[in-house]
Amino acid sequence: MRIWLVYDQAHIPRNRFFIDRWIDAGRERGLSVAVVTREEMAWGIREGRLYLSAKTQASLPGCVVMRAAAPLLSKHFEGMGIPVFNNARLSHICNDKRLTHQFAAGLVPMMDTVFLNSGETQCPLPYPAVVKAARGNGGRLVFLAEDDASFRLALEKIAPDDALAQPLSDTPGKDVRVYMLGDTVVQSMMRVSKTDFRSNMGLGADTFPWDPGEGILATARDFARRLGAGLIGVDFLFHRGQLMFNEIEDAVGTRMLYTLGERDVVRDYLSFILDKLDS
Repeated sequence: MRIWLVYDQAHIPRNRFFIDRWIDAGRERGLSVAVVTREEMAWGIREGRLYLSAKTQASLPGCVVMRAAAPLLSKHFEGMGIPVFNNARLSHICNDKRLTHQFAAGLVPMMDTVFLNSGETQCPLPYPAVVKAARGNGGRLVFLAEDDASFRLALEKIAPDDALAQPLSDTPGKDVRVYMLGDTVVQSMMRVSKTDFRSNMGLGADTFPWDPGEGILATARDFARRLGAGLIGVDFLFHRGQLMFNEIEDAVGTRMLYTLGERDVVRDYLSFILDKLDS
């Protein structure tokens, strides 16, 4: 079987370790794993049917591991009968922070969240406030607004994407990520930054295993089941002495897991996928 690992071209260099793990894991199983970029694909509708081709590939894959934020493309693969991990519905919800918060509303405590209208000049929340691009990830396009001027500057940097705003938690620079593979908890990790209100590892945060308690793990399992998840990260902030839901990462990074040296999550993910395809 052929597996396509789909990326945006610009993201391949910093993900080379993860890509190499996939190629090695596939080779061990007698599978062909190929990296295919969104930029090389031609896709659409021809003679009334969905079509897709890639310049570097002679034939279509048996399944796709989607590592780009591309819900429309994922839906296209699925429409052609090609399974995608994570699925298109999950990608649609989790790559838009507004949809993610709509999905989680009523299921778990979260920070107040305002979906911002185009042309806003003043934040509808008290300062300081966190302003986020609706479709950003990895801590990019997330800004701290402390007055009207920094709020407007944040929106300028986020444009043309839509934006949302939240109060700054009372414990900035600290959060918890629960890695899920299907509805199984892989690992929960705390991330702590001493220099930034954001706690992403890619922005210099320290990371270490941490048990958030069964209630948070049960929430992560519930979200994974509701979404039909493959590999995701469910993130929580600290605020007023409790953990508050923050977001769900679709094409979640795995560097934190590999720093532990305890398991190869790619091999686990491949086994998960093959079991799903056989069921």
